[in-house]
Parts: sequence; structure tokens; C-alpha cells
Amino acid sequence: SAWGADDLMGNGWEWTGTPFAPFPGFVPIPSYPEYSADFFDGAHAVMKGASPATARELLRPTFRNWFRTRYPYVYATFRCVTPGGSPHGGPSRPF
Repeated sequence: SAWGADDLMGNGWEWTGTPFAPFPGFVPIPSYPEYSADFFDGAHAVMKGASPATARELLRPTFRNWFRTRYPYVYATFRCVTPGGSPHGGPSRPF
């Protein structure tokens, strides 16, 4: 990067406070239809990014996965939020 930072993607999943739910128009992949849909239950949160265990083809900052909230997951990291709300005007969503 322009700031000299390298290798910042794929080192750990970022927890979010967002419930894992389908995007509009979601269609499950035919080879594994239950991979996502079974977890649209309100008990799972979005984790973004990747980990060392993630397949290389999936490495990108926008990749979404799911995990149960408050579950200790070895490759989970943290996500910074502002205490008074988003700098863009939206509410903060603490986990």
C-alpha cells in the first residue's frame, strides 16, 4: 500500500454485529445449497474477511461467512467501531 502496509487480508475473520441474512436475490449454490441458507436463523452473525484456513480463491475483504455470536473461534479477530456512532452518521453496532 501507499503507507507500507502489506499482508493485511486473510489473517483473521472480523466479527460484526450484523445478523447473517441473505442479500436481495440470494440464490444458493447448487453444489452446497445448505452452506449459507441453514444459518439465516438470527443466531449467527456475519464475519468478514478470511483466515489462514480460507481457500485462496475466496480471499477478499468483502467475503462474508457466519458464526454463532459469542462463540470463541480461533481465527476471529476484532473490528473497530466508534462508541458514539458511525463517522458516516449511522449508529454503531457493538457486538
